[in-house]
Amino acid sequence: MPGTFFYGSIGAIFDGLLVGSLYGLMALGLTLIYRVTKIPNFAYAEYITYGGYAAAATAGLAAGFKGAAIGALFAILVAAAIALASDELGFKPLWRRGASSLHLLVASIGIGLVLRYGLLGAIVLFFSTRYLEASTPQRSVALVQLGGIVSITSAHVLAVSAAVVLAVGLWFMFTRTRIGKAMRATASNPTLARISGINIFAVRRITWLIAGGLAGLAGFTYAYYNFVNPESGWLMLLWIFAAATMGGFTFLGALISGIILGLAEQYISFLAQYFVGTGAQYSPIIALAAMFIVLLFKPEGVIRMEALAVRRA
Repeated sequence: MPGTFFYGSIGAIFDGLLVGSLYGLMALGLTLIYRVTKIPNFAYAEYITYGGYAAAATAGLAAGFKGAAIGALFAILVAAAIALASDELGFKPLWRRGASSLHLLVASIGIGLVLRYGLLGAIVLFFSTRYLEASTPQRSVALVQLGGIVSITSAHVLAVSAAVVLAVGLWFMFTRTRIGKAMRATASNPTLARISGINIFAVRRITWLIAGGLAGLAGFTYAYYNFVNPESGWLMLLWIFAAATMGGFTFLGALISGIILGLAEQYISFLAQYFVGTGAQYSPIIALAAMFIVLLFKPEGVIRMEALAVRRA
């Protein structure tokens, strides 16, 4: 039916904006870590999971906006603490011993496994197995209904607005502030930055705290409208790296690439379901294909919106 196809297309576009903004939001912290420390951090997925669980754990403390604010704050604090601890106890000692990016990548996989099946598993078992899957109360409410099929919810507003505001804020911080310039100097040449009077260890801690807080906020946003389980962040890692890679590991690029991925995934899945009858289980192919094409033909990323701003700063 034409009406069903039309409203289905509109719904796929809005769902694409939702999940694409979430991909972009999740990729921001990963991008910051890579820009400053050169670590392709697979353990970043677990910071998102911890943020989601923290949001779910505090969901019942209050209702409405106050409850959401408490959940977001707790998610940010928990994920930031986990991120900083993973660097202080894992990545930094290896880095000081001269570990390469490849060594740190392998270490990040191990740290991620410890966080996912070790610490998080112990927490889940302590509270009993019924917390293996957690959810917040249904704070996501419908704001607009189109044709009785398409529903624009508060989750759409939260994901899109948070992703845009934070991406622009990170871009401004990285290119226009003293701490951003210190981060860039540390990333470029840590030894020279230290000789120049920059406390590279303080810069590193600030980087991990901000990145962890971003992951926690992404976990809260995910838990705002979906269930959380110990592998929630891990299952999102492909799209996170795809968005960051397509965006050339820049903040604005990661946001735009995440939205492009989300729109492509949702709309192509809708067309496949409508015309062929296949489900959404094949959607990872889209992210894999996008990452493969970018790495093959333009490994520096298809979107480098910050390059000119950095040169002018």
